[in-house]
Amino acid sequence: RAAQVQGARRPSLARSQSRGGRVTGAPLSVRAVVMDPGEQSKPRTEAIQNNTNPWSAESAVPVNKKARGEPVRIKIDAQWYDARGWALAHPGGERWIHFFDGRDATDVFYALHSYGPNGSSKAVDRLAKLPKCDAPPPKELKKPTPSEYATSMSFRDFRGKLEKDGFFERNVFKEAWALVSVLGLYVSGQYFAYSNPCVATILLGLGMVQAGWLGHDYVHGRGPLCDALRYMPTLMNGHGVEWWSQKHSMHHTFTNEEHLDNDVMMEPFFFLRPPSESGRPDSKMRKFQHIYGYPLLSIMFWLWRFHSVESAWKRKDKKELMFMAINYLWLAFCMPWQVALGSVFISGFVVASLVSATHQSEEIMEYGEGSEYVEGQFRSTRDAETVFGPLETWIWGGMDTQLEHHLFPTMPRYRYHALRPILKAWAAANNIAYRSSPSTKIISDNFNLLKTVAAAP
Repeated sequence: RAAQVQGARRPSLARSQSRGGRVTGAPLSVRAVVMDPGEQSKPRTEAIQNNTNPWSAESAVPVNKKARGEPVRIKIDAQWYDARGWALAHPGGERWIHFFDGRDATDVFYALHSYGPNGSSKAVDRLAKLPKCDAPPPKELKKPTPSEYATSMSFRDFRGKLEKDGFFERNVFKEAWALVSVLGLYVSGQYFAYSNPCVATILLGLGMVQAGWLGHDYVHGRGPLCDALRYMPTLMNGHGVEWWSQKHSMHHTFTNEEHLDNDVMMEPFFFLRPPSESGRPDSKMRKFQHIYGYPLLSIMFWLWRFHSVESAWKRKDKKELMFMAINYLWLAFCMPWQVALGSVFISGFVVASLVSATHQSEEIMEYGEGSEYVEGQFRSTRDAETVFGPLETWIWGGMDTQLEHHLFPTMPRYRYHALRPILKAWAAANNIAYRSSPSTKIISDNFNLLKTVAAAP
């Protein structure tokens, strides 16, 4: 894929040629590449998703699932584990184990799981109990490229340094302020619900935005505080934690990979590649997606609510259903219906507009061509440089540092701005393009992408 320096963006319809987003002429990686002997090239990602319509909650499933009793080997750090017996007990579901059969899952494991420095050691303690095994035979092995391997090795050293410097530690005062400020918006909105509905709608809409960001932090986070407040977004926004965790973990693990990341598969409502390029069915609506696109984003929180209820009902999750019921009763009986509807539309529009822009105009990876975890995040994610001061930064809720979040999702979001210059320096030292643009340009580029694909044959 074509190398991209900071501030550059890929042409909407172009397919770049060199992989990894590396900067031509930059210094060589600071860590030497030592490949395991006898390893073969990684095959395509072995997963499939038949229904990509946003109204469907269907997600990708593995197609390489082995018969019961056959070894399922995954690599964490330098050790291979046989996870065949653990797959069914895996809290995130069996499919994740099969997604990484024959692969090094180290970077994904530490990104999404509790391993000690990020507040809990639950996952790494479970990992230590799995039976160890030899590497899989060459035909089942999915090794990284030399570039991906070098990046991952250097990144693991980098993560260790951040752990020692306290970047994963939670600050009790900042945590308390974040929660109190969200509650303050809800209380203020409720106070004005009948006397000034317009003000109430804005306050509650902003409260739902911030509750979404904070709940996002709690669900990703590890440790007693995050465990205690895990269902805050379900109570305050009606968003199911279990459904959202599955969807969002797919997005983090396979960012911008078609058929794996639902956030870039929203046809027939949004086309990020024209059917002439993707080979998928067209829609008459595509020609107008740049016109209806941004207004349509306002339904996102309603769509999340729909999928949350659907998922919780199917799973008979009484806890989630109870919290959702409380939320809907509050919306129905504690404010005018116009305030209830308007606040959900406003919050959905703000969140969808921001989070989509930092990914959708970046590299969309065709089925099976995705990178290993670290290089994949640099290829698919762009930071936003806020231009309207502290208010805009607050509205972004930490997602202006989207790349930092994707690389370290269990890190408290208030650490990301301090991390940004350190990560930039690490990327430069490792010859990796760090993508960053003013927030106004990111939004503009995302709109232009919709417009360009709308006009394509």
